[in-house]
Amino acid sequence: MADLLLRNVDSDQNVKVCPLCAEPIKAAAKVCPFCCGAQTRLAYWRPYLGLGFSALLLLAFVGLGCFWLFPDAFRSEGRSYAPYRAQLVVARTSLERDQRKPESWLSGYITNTGNYPWRVQELEVRFMAGEGKLVDVCHPEISEMFVVQPRQERAFRVGLGRLVFTNSGIIASVRVQAATDGNFPGKTD
Repeated sequence: MADLLLRNVDSDQNVKVCPLCAEPIKAAAKVCPFCCGAQTRLAYWRPYLGLGFSALLLLAFVGLGCFWLFPDAFRSEGRSYAPYRAQLVVARTSLERDQRKPESWLSGYITNTGNYPWRVQELEVRFMAGEGKLVDVCHPEISEMFVVQPRQERAFRVGLGRLVFTNSGIIASVRVQAATDGNFPGKTD
């Protein structure tokens, strides 16, 4: 039948093959008279575009699902410290005062009760009066950051600067305020 159609076409007109139904049609045709398919550059790829778009959409959903289920895996600095805050326990703290200078120092131990190493960056020290009344809060930064490995303990000593309290019986309550994933190198400023 294709040979019959080719004979009916004038010899001076250009003929092309429809990419959708493979029938010979005039080269200037915008629509195939056999399959009614548009004769554009994308006509051949149209069946594959839907499949490609569906595959791309599926990959996007899988990526978003992974990002939602494992948010710490995609962070450049590692896992977030906030959900693991209770795993770093500060114990056996002591407040020392330098006799030559009016500066105070805080020393103690940080115990990691969790399964991940943490790089300690900053502490929070709350000074409480005897009846549980908050007197002052300071956030000393750790000058030389250190990593507390899982199920291990690490000693620390930080400078608190000049502290002046008129009340006796001030108690210091200490916790780790900021830490980063110990598997990643610390930030250098």
